Amino acid sequence: MKILHLANHADTIGSGAVNAMVDLACVQADEGHHVAVASSGGHYESLLAAHRVVHIRLVQRKNVFALPAMLARFRTVLARAQPEIVHAHMLTGAVVARLAAMGGDYALIVTVQDEYQKSSRAMGAGDVVVVMNLEDIAPLIRRGIPADRIRVVASGTAGSRRFAAPPAPVVLEHPNVVTVAGLVERKGAFELMPAFALTLATHPDAHLYLIGDGSDRARLEELAASLRIAGRVHFEGFVPDPRGYFAEADVFALAAAHDAWPVVLNEAREAGCAIVAVRSGGSFAALDGGKAGQLVAPDNPAALAEALVSLLDDAVLRETWRQRARVGIERLSVERMHHEYLDIYRASLAARASQRADPSFESSGR
Repeated sequence: MKILHLANHADTIGSGAVNAMVDLACVQADEGHHVAVASSGGHYESLLAAHRVVHIRLVQRKNVFALPAMLARFRTVLARAQPEIVHAHMLTGAVVARLAAMGGDYALIVTVQDEYQKSSRAMGAGDVVVVMNLEDIAPLIRRGIPADRIRVVASGTAGSRRFAAPPAPVVLEHPNVVTVAGLVERKGAFELMPAFALTLATHPDAHLYLIGDGSDRARLEELAASLRIAGRVHFEGFVPDPRGYFAEADVFALAAAHDAWPVVLNEAREAGCAIVAVRSGGSFAALDGGKAGQLVAPDNPAALAEALVSLLDDAVLRETWRQRARVGIERLSVERMHHEYLDIYRASLAARASQRADPSFESSGR
């Protein structure tokens, strides 16, 4: 099968959409498909090349005035890749690919990473629209996307080609709480910080490690100072491969309440971490409804602190949750994700073949 993936870039900046695209493209190529990625490029280009994935430069910008040039360039990409499937992982690629699709030349698959974004309606341009979990279906339907075009594919990271090399060792202070998240409002650090302050009342020797970066880092540093916990909070910055931190974590915590599927929970489970997460549709699904990690209510730092304290208090309980994290980890594999997408691709191609036989198809614009 000839597959073309679209994303704004292919860089190692912690983008879940880009990481999923790279994982998917590599395993597809490994299994014999002809795979290309069109983006503005980045550090993942060498990994893609190692797995025989062709990278084609395509700058995509959310700018209506740049659309004619993007369409012209995209048509040259199509001529080179000749895809049967175009899989868009971000808004701009979805729009450009739909506008360029004439006469049913390819099936367009669009993955919506975050249904809460207003742009998720525009991403309904796909022949099939893929979401991460069941709770994301109803909001898309309310935004006008037909239910019969929506599918669910959970993100898979276990066995990722991005992590083929052994992780670099990390030395942390203990006891500790580790989180891996962007330092922006919606990723949960502003809720985790006061919860950790409450945790220190019971465990004054604990440390909090924040792995990630973002536009709100200065605000979070100010918050740590105002809570008088700055000496116990470590801003580690963005780390492309956080597995060393997972290995050293006493407790892994994630306080994001709006992620469609926090892939970092997959990685924490694969590493065998004792996990506490704020409940969202994505965290509920990623943690098997609370079987693989403790779930607490959002906007409740006291409840989050209570869960952290319970694990820091009890080594036996921590070990129990570490073992639970790895139960069913095969469901979170890249290979499982690949095969589910492959089924969607095949069904989409069959549906388009049937449509082409319908005389009304040419005038439908789909």
